[in-house]
Amino acid sequence: MARWMDLRHTYNLPGKLLFSCIGVVCIALGTTICRMGDVGVDPFTAMNLGLSARVGMDFGTFQLLMNLVILVVVFAFDRFQIGLGTLINMVAVGYLIEFFTWVYRQLPWQPSGLVSAGIHLVAGTLLFTLGVSLYLKTRMGVAPIDAVAPVIVARTRFSYTPVRMTQDILVTVVAVLAGGPIGVFTVVAAFMTGPLITAWNRLATLRLYRRFHVLDREELAAEKS
Repeated sequence: MARWMDLRHTYNLPGKLLFSCIGVVCIALGTTICRMGDVGVDPFTAMNLGLSARVGMDFGTFQLLMNLVILVVVFAFDRFQIGLGTLINMVAVGYLIEFFTWVYRQLPWQPSGLVSAGIHLVAGTLLFTLGVSLYLKTRMGVAPIDAVAPVIVARTRFSYTPVRMTQDILVTVVAVLAGGPIGVFTVVAAFMTGPLITAWNRLATLRLYRRFHVLDREELAAEKS
């Protein structure tokens, strides 16, 4: 397995897997809250929601297949972008969003109005960014779509920011053409979540990981640098 997956960061593997799963749940729940509040979802999810509806396939399975295609491409260029966390993310997020959406629709009330949209946007964004923080700081790999830009940067003279922005814009265009749920959160997720993720890292995630010894001393030192 080590030949095709990054297993360098396996200190306290059960703890890392647990917090990777918690992070993925938060990502899916935050995305669902924004979706149900009609404020949009992140570009990749919006694209897959639109395309899956057009081809008549359930969203969870369609997103898994898209992730598999991207994973094969990423693996061909840089297998160290792939870790156990990558597999958790690519398999679980789509199906969790489907599940949380089903649960949300069973509630006796449904969101409506500008105030409700604002509450859903704030709550969903906070949960989504917390999930990304928890997930990434386990150092167990990234989602396949998030590995594309680093792979391109490593093999070109371009810097990360314009490559990532171009990627997100292209995915958003496809989402719009496919009829995916585009909204305020789509823009927030694509371009404005960085500061919130950094804040979660500092205020919660790294403190939590120190408390439960999720990271070893070398990994903690790397996070401080």
